[in-house]
Amino acid sequence: MWLLYAFLSPAFYAVAEIFDEFLVTKEFKHPLTVVFYTSLFNLIFIPILFAFSPPELPPLHTIPIFIVLGLVGVGYLYPYYQGLRSDDTSVAISFFAIGRIFVPILAFVIVGEVLDLQQYLGIGLIIVSVVMLGLHRAKKHFKFSKAIWYIGLAAFLLSFEGVFLKLLFDQGVSVSTAVGGESIVGLLFACTLLFSKTVRGDARAVLPLFIKLSPLFLLEELFTFLGQVSESSAISLTSVSVVKGITISAPFFLIIYAWLGRGIFPKLFKEDLHRRKVIHKLALFAVLIIGVVLVKE
Repeated sequence: MWLLYAFLSPAFYAVAEIFDEFLVTKEFKHPLTVVFYTSLFNLIFIPILFAFSPPELPPLHTIPIFIVLGLVGVGYLYPYYQGLRSDDTSVAISFFAIGRIFVPILAFVIVGEVLDLQQYLGIGLIIVSVVMLGLHRAKKHFKFSKAIWYIGLAAFLLSFEGVFLKLLFDQGVSVSTAVGGESIVGLLFACTLLFSKTVRGDARAVLPLFIKLSPLFLLEELFTFLGQVSESSAISLTSVSVVKGITISAPFFLIIYAWLGRGIFPKLFKEDLHRRKVIHKLALFAVLIIGVVLVKE
């Protein structure tokens, strides 16, 4: 079951990332304004989550963990949005593979999680395949894409999220309590952005645009929330390093979505689907599959 959850997560995230790219590159000027508005949808999805899976009062000593999770859940969004602005969507999100270097280290230090050699090899193959997918276009410019640094920072922050979620689950906290608590704290942190005069002024100025595009925001946050719940469910059942290794397959799902939907929604996709490029991507996908087989417990 954990493997299904782990694969559903990047499939959901890939849809959300398509909408994210459209919003931050074509519609909104200030990423922090998008952070604020997207966080408001937690007011919709948290009650739905709690209705399906009632939360429990977490142990008092886990409160600092929830605070860190909420801060990370909001803090990674700014470099993530900036990264989407700096490169094609599939290329930018490929650089999330950088964070997978940190996950096993943090998992070992914080929760004492150790994988065997075969699983580390599998994670290595996954990282190589996705990084190659992300770097092939950057080489044409003879320099690293700016997205590497932005997404690398976002990935580093998210590596803490996975490990601290695992720490909560080890303390007996349920998935709904962990995800709901993180979302509540994240919403509170997002609201503090209004203390900034710039963000407050821009949020007021683009309010009509936000209302107009609210159905798109709703879809984006729905798939983000589904991805978060799926990922958290997988982490609660198996190794966080393994789950995080699988979630970086999101660029491959995005390629599939682009192939299926570019003719219907051309403005949402910026993917090169020429035969040579597709073959190159499929070859990397095969490497990814091998890696997934190796990390499966």
